[in-house]
Amino acid sequence: MVDAEQRRDDGPDLWRKLEVLACGFLLFMLSNALIGPLLDPLQAGGENIPILRLMWLPVYALTLGLAIWRAPRLMRFWLPAVLLSLLVLWVYASASWSLNPGTTNRRAMAAAFTTLFGLYFAASFDGKRMAEIIAVTFLFLAAGGLLAVVAYPKMGVQHDINAGDWRGLWYEKNQMGAMMVYGALAAMAALLAGSAKRKQMVLTIVLCAAMLVMSKSKTSLLALLIGLCGSMLLAAMRRGPATAVIVVWLGVTVAVTAAMVMWLAPDLLFKALGKDPSLTGRTDIWAGLLRQSAKHPLTGYGYGVFWTLDSVPANWIRKETGWLVPSAHNGWLDILAQLGWIGVGLCALVLGGALLVSLFRFRQVRDGYWATLFLAIFLMTTFSESFILERNGIVWALACAAVTRLLGPVWTPAGEREAAARRPLFATPTLAWSLAPPEPAPEIWTPAPAGPAAFKPIFGKRAVSPFGA
Repeated sequence: MVDAEQRRDDGPDLWRKLEVLACGFLLFMLSNALIGPLLDPLQAGGENIPILRLMWLPVYALTLGLAIWRAPRLMRFWLPAVLLSLLVLWVYASASWSLNPGTTNRRAMAAAFTTLFGLYFAASFDGKRMAEIIAVTFLFLAAGGLLAVVAYPKMGVQHDINAGDWRGLWYEKNQMGAMMVYGALAAMAALLAGSAKRKQMVLTIVLCAAMLVMSKSKTSLLALLIGLCGSMLLAAMRRGPATAVIVVWLGVTVAVTAAMVMWLAPDLLFKALGKDPSLTGRTDIWAGLLRQSAKHPLTGYGYGVFWTLDSVPANWIRKETGWLVPSAHNGWLDILAQLGWIGVGLCALVLGGALLVSLFRFRQVRDGYWATLFLAIFLMTTFSESFILERNGIVWALACAAVTRLLGPVWTPAGEREAAARRPLFATPTLAWSLAPPEPAPEIWTPAPAGPAAFKPIFGKRAVSPFGA
């Protein structure tokens, strides 16, 4: 049955347009564009800047309002909602053993609203529309970054150790590089999903790729190549079983070759990426963090407080490394320090489980393979960046959206529902794994016989209710 909410979702009414604009605004805020270079140049995270704390309150209120408005739809995505809620509950529970319970509770609320937005975003739009919203948002961000480079190079270009590299609207070049990867990937997904805004999507890919190249972020460039090549390979798999086998064989071969190079000759890989074998001192940080985590292996030290300036275990690591370490630069080790092995296990269950499901479901979600590729790139970058359970950050919000897309029911637009309703009665059904409740069986209408016609066979005629789907 097509309810009033579903008809409103499919129609281009004013409320739907306002909802799209609200999502674009929330994505802009979560991208942290302009916040770093203008309001938080020391990257203190807003802890000592009252205006930043107050600035996020309207963002949380808007997120909560949108989620309540779409509550019936969010309830259909009960499996990802339950899994993500388990993560958030463990984050809140960590306040009971945290080094600073007040800070943990405050930061846990920020992580909860970031997670809620990802769940709401994927549940409220079909895959193609969601990719378009992300791509258009990043098109404006890329254009704003280019304008900053030209009109205000003091902000748009770095002048420190990476002098000359573009950073656009962000604090440093690697942040901009990562943002451009997400924009280009969303635009490619929208094209593969059949977006009518082809010129706009192509412009987004070109501009984001150009900004990424000027940032000279080699890790982001590698992620972009993986995303774009992966999109084309997954699209090629639709051509038939033979092509699918070839693509899988190529993928396995490349993955095994990369693993062998990393194992046998890691110096070659580091040299190609412009990194030293210690990953700019990160291995020393990881060794010290593992020693401190061994003291609280199951529960950690509490969410969001391990790397504070007054943290005793973090200061031991800083003393060993000889500099003010701000994070582990590894998402899994950061979660281990904050939430223990239980937190690591929950994150692996949610993220790894969704990626495993994507191997069997990447076609059915109809999002141009966005969720599958974004989650793969996200997991790849978590070994060098602390993105897992990131508060007020677009990376974790989009990761939650990808998980929701892969584990939730298939979102079917109205046009496809009408086409399905017009199919012949005895057409071969298409098998699709879904958590949504089964649709009601179609009604069969047979006219009552009258007179001599009662002795003639009358074949049933399928009637399609205007309210059925």
